[in-house]
Amino acid sequence: MKKALIIIALLAISCGLAGAQDLITKNDGTDIKAKVLEVSPTEVRYKMWDNQEGPVFVLNAADILLIRFENGENYVIEKKEAAKADDHPLFFTSDVSILEQSGLKYEQLKEVYNSDDYDQLYRPRYKLGYPWLNLLFPGLAQYCMSEPGLGTRFVLIYLGGVILSNIGSSMLGSYTTDGHYVRSPSYGVGTALALTGCAIFVGTEIWSIINAYDVAKVKSLYVEDIRNYNRSYSFTLAPTVVYSTTPAGIRPAPGIGLRVTF
Repeated sequence: MKKALIIIALLAISCGLAGAQDLITKNDGTDIKAKVLEVSPTEVRYKMWDNQEGPVFVLNAADILLIRFENGENYVIEKKEAAKADDHPLFFTSDVSILEQSGLKYEQLKEVYNSDDYDQLYRPRYKLGYPWLNLLFPGLAQYCMSEPGLGTRFVLIYLGGVILSNIGSSMLGSYTTDGHYVRSPSYGVGTALALTGCAIFVGTEIWSIINAYDVAKVKSLYVEDIRNYNRSYSFTLAPTVVYSTTPAGIRPAPGIGLRVTF
């Protein structure tokens, strides 16, 4: 009886020793029987349990769900919840035209840029010929310089002046059948409305040209800053050493690396 108990105890001990290993569970549910050597926030280094004299393997910590050590301790890899793409959309580009279209508008930029600095630009994005487009129609230059809000504002004011002028003109009087012009009773009111309307659309045209000068200067300074920012990088060749994992262990591989400084 004692002999049987001893045999059972030895079998239990041997089974326990056989299970005394580290177990790495990956995110996909795969288990790796291993001897864990090092755990860091970014990676886990280990050897295969059945080949502890063999090479050292490395796993990214992000790919590991859990590590069960031989002493029974469990180690859970903490992962930060990834932000949803819809919450923080990221879009990187160096295309000046895209940055210009999606960037700040004149109303914000004028608080930062001084239009007097325009003369220092070698090749301004917007020439000072743009404002004269408003002679064709007020607000046209603003539209061409990606300022639809400003352009629409001038268009509406200009059309309001034209409509007011036409209403006033219709109240001045009319011609009789024999060709004589007769003033209407509301001639005075009509004259005031017509003159006000004329002053509005003429003034709007002048105002839109002056504003377009400022828009061209300020936005040219803004685009110049975008261009300078996109050029603020450098390339440097530097010697590097890359460590690669091979069946014989971790081996250094010297080489040349390209370093980009922004």
